[in-house]
Amino acid sequence: MESSGGSATLLGSEKGNEMQPDQVDRSDNAAVDLWQLAGLPGGLLEASYLTGPLASQYRLIVDVLLEQQQHTLTGVAATDLPGLLRERVVRSGADPVLLDDSSFVLPARMASLERWNVVIVFQDKAIRDADFVRDRDRYQLTEFAAELHRAVISLGHDVAAAAAATLAPAVLTANLDLLQQSIERDPTTAATAWSVIQTTYQAMARAAAGWQARLAGALAGPPDHDKIQRVQETLRRYVDMWGAGIDTHSEKITAAVAALTATPLPVWRRTAVHNLGASADDAAIDELATSYTQTLSTLRQWFDGPDCEARKLRRQMRDTIGPLLRGQRTLAAVGGHVSRRAEMLSLAAALDAAPSDEAAWALWCGATGLFSARHLPGEAPPPAGNPAASSWWDSDPVPVEARLRKQGPKATTGAAARIPDRSAGRRAARDRARREAEAQTATEAIVMSRSGLRLSEWPQISAAELGLLMQMLSTAGGVRPGMDGRRTAVTGDDRWQVTLDPPSPGALSAVLRITDGGRLVHPDVRLHLAPAGRRLA
Repeated sequence: MESSGGSATLLGSEKGNEMQPDQVDRSDNAAVDLWQLAGLPGGLLEASYLTGPLASQYRLIVDVLLEQQQHTLTGVAATDLPGLLRERVVRSGADPVLLDDSSFVLPARMASLERWNVVIVFQDKAIRDADFVRDRDRYQLTEFAAELHRAVISLGHDVAAAAAATLAPAVLTANLDLLQQSIERDPTTAATAWSVIQTTYQAMARAAAGWQARLAGALAGPPDHDKIQRVQETLRRYVDMWGAGIDTHSEKITAAVAALTATPLPVWRRTAVHNLGASADDAAIDELATSYTQTLSTLRQWFDGPDCEARKLRRQMRDTIGPLLRGQRTLAAVGGHVSRRAEMLSLAAALDAAPSDEAAWALWCGATGLFSARHLPGEAPPPAGNPAASSWWDSDPVPVEARLRKQGPKATTGAAARIPDRSAGRRAARDRARREAEAQTATEAIVMSRSGLRLSEWPQISAAELGLLMQMLSTAGGVRPGMDGRRTAVTGDDRWQVTLDPPSPGALSAVLRITDGGRLVHPDVRLHLAPAGRRLA
């Protein structure tokens, strides 16, 4: 077909940008066969679109195809795909010009995805004559590729699993008890309880695996601020969400699992029939009934015995506290160290600009304190400090640790830097904030006491009262008056409702005197004040 030839031409123009899997298979054919014969998992061809310089283009296409599965199960037409891609790019906030770049060749991208078993390419039926000349290809993700991409999208987003783990021990206890009570007489209720147990256990296992992976990554290598924060957050999630429930419910879960393990297989088969339906075959029923006993065995491994998974996870959390504290001390020491890098670079520049060697030596001696010796008569007192210490000039060179060379001028050892004491400053700031709040409260009380008066009836006001009055006048003056000429508004902090009655016809402007000097000239309006949410009369 012509479309196949066009795709082959486009792919041939990109051989420099895209690795061909069949070339890799030919070059490593013997090694791959040996590993496969050993029964070990090999490469994942479907994940090829996640690597390489064109991974962002492939992920955009797979994102759109996966999103469209929510709207249609018959795939995406080749003629509609460019518009959907552009819509997705615009929705993500990126520049749609990216799709017009020469490196984005959609037929070549789709051919590669088909070769990697990521998409299935099929064609619509030709009903009219015009259908024979148009592109009738449709694209649909394979089942494995859809599951893989959903897993890729969910990486790092374990909020749902962590939330499900919040009440996992309690939920497991309640539903195991319900399953134990109904397994013999009510298969429907038993099947419902089992579905909750299965879902809760899987969410709990995912949350625990995520915590372990996060801790393992954070404890590897030198500590930094992000790693310390991840460890603290993981410990907090474990303690808040799951740790307390283990102590309360482990024995109950173990007892319920032990009782359910003694349930005969025919009873489990009857429950499996209610899950699968009466038309299920014997193989499916036997498989589901076997999975019941396997899940119970897994739950026992999680909660029963001194080496169960729950206790192992607790020990891992406990053992993390020591490295966490040491990492915090290291960060405090490194963060509190004052680097002399800038001073040394400035000194090096000054030495380089010195007019002569004598001037450079004098500058060096003045900067480092290595002044020339002065020979005085008599016996000089011993130098201060340790008399057994060696001079820098006489001591032998010592090796520098690789850690110090790698971490640079901020690599320090010893005790943590002393944290400056700012308690007096915080106390003074709290006192100042308290005094300002008291003064603000007093000013508001004075202004509120004059509610209902015209401005010409106000006595002399202070600067603080003037500021509050100007705020209220500007708030009400910025709204449109009503039919009766009144203006009503709420201040920006949603605390006060201000209403201005218009001045009387022919009334003169009000003049307010300020205690610090000056005056305010304003139309003689009547000012009504009330807390926000309370209607004025």
